[in-house]
Amino acid sequence: MNPAQVDVVVVGAGPVGLSTALQLGRAGIRTLIVERHAGLAHHPKAIGVHARTMELFRQFGIADAVREVGLPPERTLGFAWLTRMNGIELGAISLAEDPAKLAEVAAHSPEPPVFAPQDRVEPVLRTAAVDTPGVELRMQTTVTDIVQGPDDVEVSVVAGDGRAEAVRARYVVAADGARSRIRESHGFGEVAADPYGESVNVYFRADLDEVVAGRPYLLWWIVNRDVQGAFWPTTDDGRWIFNFPGDTSKPEGYFDETLCTRLVSEATGIADLEIELLSVLRWRHEHAVADRWRVGRILLAGDAAHRFPPHGGFGMNNGIQDSANLAWKLAAVVRGEADEELLDTYEAERKPVAEYNAEQVALNTKRLEETGWLMSDRSVLETIELPEGESARRTIAEAIPKQREQFWSQGQQFGQIYHDGAVVADGSEAVESSVEVYRPTTHPGARLPHIWLTDARGEARLSTVDLLGGGFVLLTTGDSAGGWRAAAEKVAVELGVPIAVHDLGAGSSHRPVDPADLAMLEIEPGGALLVRPDSHVGFRATTLPGDPTAELRAALAAILRRSRSLGQRIRR
Repeated sequence: MNPAQVDVVVVGAGPVGLSTALQLGRAGIRTLIVERHAGLAHHPKAIGVHARTMELFRQFGIADAVREVGLPPERTLGFAWLTRMNGIELGAISLAEDPAKLAEVAAHSPEPPVFAPQDRVEPVLRTAAVDTPGVELRMQTTVTDIVQGPDDVEVSVVAGDGRAEAVRARYVVAADGARSRIRESHGFGEVAADPYGESVNVYFRADLDEVVAGRPYLLWWIVNRDVQGAFWPTTDDGRWIFNFPGDTSKPEGYFDETLCTRLVSEATGIADLEIELLSVLRWRHEHAVADRWRVGRILLAGDAAHRFPPHGGFGMNNGIQDSANLAWKLAAVVRGEADEELLDTYEAERKPVAEYNAEQVALNTKRLEETGWLMSDRSVLETIELPEGESARRTIAEAIPKQREQFWSQGQQFGQIYHDGAVVADGSEAVESSVEVYRPTTHPGARLPHIWLTDARGEARLSTVDLLGGGFVLLTTGDSAGGWRAAAEKVAVELGVPIAVHDLGAGSSHRPVDPADLAMLEIEPGGALLVRPDSHVGFRATTLPGDPTAELRAALAAILRRSRSLGQRIRR
């Protein structure tokens, strides 16, 4: 049998695999997705879609569709700690209590975050991916072997009907999840902390409107003598998750309908609650980052590369942002625009982000212990709902404000800067964000800040985010005599890499709604920013240089790791 020919095989049709394939297809890369399961996720795992991920979805053209399957915003405005849903409220963090803070956060992005469960986001991604020319999806198809050669890789797969096939590709992206067989069998290695333990998610349907009583909480942390855990709604039609500590020593089937129904009832405080059990998922609280993210022609993405506890919502979001970093680099190499060395910058840029997020999420998890999560002290649990438990309740209440960084994490979400990778350093000191506070910057390696733009007549309204995502973009502010535009046109022809040019200065076709926002670009009139396809700044010239063409040529060649031999290649 002659092996099939594709550019990239993506293993895994979760959110990360589908996002990777979608972006590759949009870039003209022939992509095959293989997924060993017969269908997509039916259990709502991840639920929070960060604003930065929604920006990517906006560029994919699916942000509105994702928002439609999410929870109404009015149901996601706070996080509460209670003895039971109908019990004593120990404290809460309200996102609506500080309108000024909400306005500040909203100004960072054209897209607000969305709380949409993974089982409803995946179908949106799947439709977008398979509707993209050059992308094929094969469900119920298992990878049995991967053999690397000097110029390609052969992937052996077996379909659900037992039919075996060899698929030949240039590269493989392993997005096959936390238990990645590819990571384990191809020498990637990983550094893992001791697991925090097992968790059980009970997915159920019940009418909790009376006990919710209009309270706008997304998360309901529960601590009492019978059970400790957390509720969150997944849809607006009565479907919920209840998460509680499991026990790895218990066999499969231990957490059955009878036990799970009892625990949900005890946590709500409603003894006769009618529950429709939909599914039960056992999983481990883990903290791990792969040692290597590339072995030859195989690259890891998503949970295959990193695993975090869920506190902060960085698992799926981090993985989809991995895909944005990796997809444009793979596309550039496959199209012959970049040297293969560019793929090494994927690990150089994304691994430090994963390590940072893992550390912060671990800190979030540790802080949660102060609010009763995983509490095992029976002397406290037995009295938590009684008058004599006032001291314990006060201790928990005092710990709740320390949880802010788990929910206000704009700096962590938007402020990551790639210091070592496919960027051209300009010698300036980076403007660093904290976990909670995002400080917009165009320092090379940073995400380009969002600015609202309008056309010269003040009619059309779009974001700088809308100018990005399809290829390299050069932004200028007052490009006198068209020096940068002429340079971009010449360099694009010389290097065979398209460069879109947008002038954001006064009188331009795209100018800021608020002229003061131009200061966020941190360049003088005549300066320019070269923004990569993943919306991160690759090169910054704060003023107009003497030879813009030479500066731009050198910058793009450095970003793409262009070698002289590469320049002689014939483009596909």
